Amino acid sequence: MEFLCDTNYILLPASDNAQNKRLYFYIDNELVYDLVVRLDNNTPDYKFPVNMRRFKGIKVKIISNPMMNICFEKADKIQFDYDGKYRPSVHFTASKGWINDPNGLVYYGGRYLMYFQHNPVAATWGNMHWGGAFSEDLIHWREFGDVLFPDKDGTMFSGSAIIDKKNLTGLQRDNEPAILYFYTSAGNTSETSKGKPFTQCLAYSNDGGKTLIKYDKNPIIKNIIKENRDPKVIYCEPDDSYIMVLFLDGHSFAILKSKNLLDWSQIQEITLPDDGECPDFYPLCADGDSKNIKWIFSAASDRYYIGSFDGNKFIIETEQKRLNFGNASYAAQSWSDIPNGRRVRTAFASFVIPNNPFGSCLNIPQNMTIKTINGEPYLSALPVKEFEMLYKNRDVKTDVVINSDMPFIKSIQSKACDISVSASAEKSFSLELFGLKISFNADDKILQCLDKSAPLKCESGTVDLRIIFDTLYTEIFADFGTVFMGMTYIADSNLNSLSIKSKNATIHNIRVSELNSIH
Repeated sequence: MEFLCDTNYILLPASDNAQNKRLYFYIDNELVYDLVVRLDNNTPDYKFPVNMRRFKGIKVKIISNPMMNICFEKADKIQFDYDGKYRPSVHFTASKGWINDPNGLVYYGGRYLMYFQHNPVAATWGNMHWGGAFSEDLIHWREFGDVLFPDKDGTMFSGSAIIDKKNLTGLQRDNEPAILYFYTSAGNTSETSKGKPFTQCLAYSNDGGKTLIKYDKNPIIKNIIKENRDPKVIYCEPDDSYIMVLFLDGHSFAILKSKNLLDWSQIQEITLPDDGECPDFYPLCADGDSKNIKWIFSAASDRYYIGSFDGNKFIIETEQKRLNFGNASYAAQSWSDIPNGRRVRTAFASFVIPNNPFGSCLNIPQNMTIKTINGEPYLSALPVKEFEMLYKNRDVKTDVVINSDMPFIKSIQSKACDISVSASAEKSFSLELFGLKISFNADDKILQCLDKSAPLKCESGTVDLRIIFDTLYTEIFADFGTVFMGMTYIADSNLNSLSIKSKNATIHNIRVSELNSIH
């Protein structure tokens, strides 16, 4: 079909049970865009919006393979709805479509900007765009749609953002600095980009992050090796330079340097033996000491090094360590340019629910610090303080004695809750929440949830747990945030209670806060 594009969006009918079709978008017989979608004209479950603003006023021809009629509605605006029994209550999800890696996290003009890998036409991975949302408090998010679109150089893989405060790139317009977005053009991942390599590219915004414009001299870094990707850029104060960490291949990463944010040269290669993809790199004050600055180098599965960095070489000072021991939480990235040196990050948790219009969610934003436990430095992640604004119906119990005949049981009336438990590490105990079981074994100091386990340090002979439970995803924090377990699990709403069991134990503190929805 061919039509003059006179709309901001087309709404494609789709269903999970239809076969995949690839839609080819042509302008003047040139392929400019393609999508894989389970197009279903006859019995659709959803109508997925596709942003067509960039084609407005232009004749567009759309062809389907396999061949079928292409029917759609038009819309100037789209509605972002967050209903449905599986919709998480306190975790960010896209209104429609799949999300994965958080991208381009930056604080600008009093707002936290958050972008993410987005498939706009399915609740599974594919068709990688960047979707966008913003928040003034890190908790309540307003989605504003897709901002980076696949092109002839590739689909839009992961990247980061930074404010060009000195206008080094010359891309600033008017009085406000431009926001720069570094991303991977994933060549050969679509029909439009067939035969192209993976390269690193630049986009920028002059309207506070609502509109992203691709740099006209892309790529800024040509292919180094295979599917090199996921550029993370940070300002390095010690020598007034900009540093990019980039995944290369296998377990190898490059550190690159620039003085102008456009021309980059490699200065080091790092190997993280048990990890790959989506690196992050940032400084933290060890134990809050501003005179003791250490740098964190981490990757997608939350393995990390702690070390020193002077702008020219990262000196690794610890063995490889591990933060996340769960079955989800991947590709964490931290925000750039948050005032007062605060370092906050989020990651994504993967899940697919059949006959559901969205897939995956993002973590509660986590405040990052370095904590020394038993003389060793560890990376710590704990929910941001702002999360407590969701609290309702708080209940605190102290010195609760439980035994085989007398468990602790409390009814939970909210879809989501925040629970803290402090107990002696000398006694084993287990918790059950909406059917999800979490247990602590005092003999070997192991925390267990489903099929995942984590060793605890239990400094001072105490085990402290914090559990944020939601419809599809649970976040477990232990050892002052140095142990994290992100767990996907579908809540059984019939089992809406917290129970704590033990043969014989005294629980020092139990704090239960039911949570209001972020929607």
